[in-house]
Amino acid sequence: MIFAQKVRRPLVGVALAVAAGLGLTRYLGGTPLLMLGVAAILLAVICLLLPRRNTDLLIYIACGLLSATHSAIDKMPTFSRAVLPVAEVNFHEQELTGTVEDEPAVGDETVSFLFRADRVQCGKDSLPADAMLRVYLKRPTTPILFGERWSLKGRYTGYEVPRGGADGLLTVSGINARKIKEAGDTFAGRCYAVRRHAAALLCSGAETFSTQTQLLRAMLLGYRQDIPPDLYQLFTRTGTLHIFAISGQHVVILAAIFIAGLKIFGISRPRWGLWLLPVLFLYIFTTGLQPSALRALAMAAVFFVAPFAGRRPDALSSIALATILLLVFCPANIGDPGFLLSFVVVFGLIIVNGWAVRQVNGLRLTGWDAPLKQLSGANPFAVLLRNIGLLMLTSLAAWIFSAPICAHFFNTLSPVALIGNLAVIPLTFMIMLSGCLALLGGVLFLPAAILFNQASLLLISLLIWIVRYLASLPGACWAVRAPSAITTSLWYAGMILFFTGPARWRKGAVVLVLSSVVLWGAKHFEPCRDIRILREGSSALALQLPENSRWILVTDGDSFNTARTIRLLQREGVNRLHTLVVRGENADAETIRRLQEIFSPEQTRREASGGELDWVAGAGVVRVSLGR
Repeated sequence: MIFAQKVRRPLVGVALAVAAGLGLTRYLGGTPLLMLGVAAILLAVICLLLPRRNTDLLIYIACGLLSATHSAIDKMPTFSRAVLPVAEVNFHEQELTGTVEDEPAVGDETVSFLFRADRVQCGKDSLPADAMLRVYLKRPTTPILFGERWSLKGRYTGYEVPRGGADGLLTVSGINARKIKEAGDTFAGRCYAVRRHAAALLCSGAETFSTQTQLLRAMLLGYRQDIPPDLYQLFTRTGTLHIFAISGQHVVILAAIFIAGLKIFGISRPRWGLWLLPVLFLYIFTTGLQPSALRALAMAAVFFVAPFAGRRPDALSSIALATILLLVFCPANIGDPGFLLSFVVVFGLIIVNGWAVRQVNGLRLTGWDAPLKQLSGANPFAVLLRNIGLLMLTSLAAWIFSAPICAHFFNTLSPVALIGNLAVIPLTFMIMLSGCLALLGGVLFLPAAILFNQASLLLISLLIWIVRYLASLPGACWAVRAPSAITTSLWYAGMILFFTGPARWRKGAVVLVLSSVVLWGAKHFEPCRDIRILREGSSALALQLPENSRWILVTDGDSFNTARTIRLLQREGVNRLHTLVVRGENADAETIRRLQEIFSPEQTRREASGGELDWVAGAGVVRVSLGR
């Protein structure tokens, strides 16, 4: 029997309490004064009981209540936040004044950027506002830079739930955009200028390979808006979109390159953090301060600063500290899929790796002592086997811990990611290494950037081929209904108990996971007794017929509404269509191909707009009018 010293990690408990408090406020609501009063009473009780008994649980509950109060106060409605939704209802177009908040992404005819609106024109009155918008500016007449003030007039559409830090989107034509003030000389502006220079370096010698350079910029510099829509869909369907998130892998590669330089100059290991952390901060700030990048920076900071405080770096405590900091500064992160995927998956990787190490260290097989000893040695073949095993374990852990979150936010599961990540992750590592060397070498010697860019082109071309092949495999991606809160809670409770609890708890953990699967699967096998009708405006109509639960989609093939039509079906767990009906003569061919590729209809029919179609449903007939 192996005995392990018990390690106390109070930050983990505090992080879980903070996340639970913010989650309850998000989905259940609550009165800030009531929660603050209960938290104050609880803290008083803790102070009385602290000398005599263990009050850890009460402290965690108090932290959860305080975080819930913070979230409720942050969400309290104010006049400046309400004025834009009111203007959306009362006016066909909205005229806004504000500041460009990030580096614009330039497309063929459209520029996209975040815009902080501080004034809204309502009739003759100019009212104060406080809203972050995603602006799509069509055919701009002048370039747009971070920090500039603009007056924009267009159609505002509010999101039901904030997406990517934006409360809604604003579509503007270039003739309705007017620059008010030039950008000042700011730290962020200089960082974005460095980013643009780095993007130009990554294109050196590869100007004719636009697709590959777009993916390379997205991987290294966070230009995710540059990813072509068809490739974005492929990476989403194969569960490999995570490679474009600025995360720990970027930090590790950049840190490894700089550590090699610090060793050359003879800088001792305890002082590495003094040089590395500013460089990592500048890189993460320049690439957009993504949640996954901030998490990686916080973990790196804990790792390098811990020796100065006489502490041993701890992965779970560092990720807990990063969670607390990001949630305190931005409570809305608790509902952001990027934040949740980053933290939950990394947490899962840590506990699964710890479990695997404990199992291997405690493994004792009769007659296998010599082979096991060789497997743990320095033989190149043994090292290769260990790395392959670690990669397979990492892929499995990432998939099982990300599955409920992907199903909740995207209504998809990608089983092919289990095998796809085995090839994609090592290939991504080589691409990012080559790209980093191109950036660092290109600053001193431009031909070096061209040489490494050629290597990146070959690797990215191979990556695209692998992803296309994976997406073509049967069952690569499943559309699923979003799991309930109870189902998700049972899943993660079972996983945590299995990988961190004692052996006697594992049967109970398996029961929790199986219960979660049964509850989730039961939603997909509900019999259809009546005709179900789903609509996406006037663009698409979906019907589920009682006979064999067949799904029929009638669409006009409008490319603008395609994404919403696909989401409409995926939320219902639709993977196959019985019939795809295309009405009218102006359907977009690419839209129809995309629908056929995702839902594999048994038949596709083209009908003139204004006709009628009949389907047999049980003992009756369903008649659908194709008129607009």
